[in-house]
Amino acid sequence: MARALAWQARGNRFDSGILHKFPIISGIFSFMFYVYIIYSVSINKFYVGSCQDLHQRINDHLNSRSKFTKVAKDWILKYSEEFETRREAVQREMKIKKMKSRIYLEKLISG
Repeated sequence: MARALAWQARGNRFDSGILHKFPIISGIFSFMFYVYIIYSVSINKFYVGSCQDLHQRINDHLNSRSKFTKVAKDWILKYSEEFETRREAVQREMKIKKMKSRIYLEKLISG
């Protein structure tokens, strides 16, 4: 019995709370992907990116876990779009970045 308990202690613990982070559609998990635009007042710059977990990614930007955005600590989410596949999100991110226009970003944000 003690041996069985010791074996169980070695495994990864299951966090049931993780299930509540993702919407369930027809009994399957639905993972969404995002394109986002954040803005820093202190350096007066926009950043365009894509990710799967938007809240975690914004937190990464605020805590210097991104090379470009670590120069500021005041990033604000200004805009986001939701996609069903990573491919769609990355394609949209590249389309926005190819515009290379602050005016385009401001129009997109103002909507």
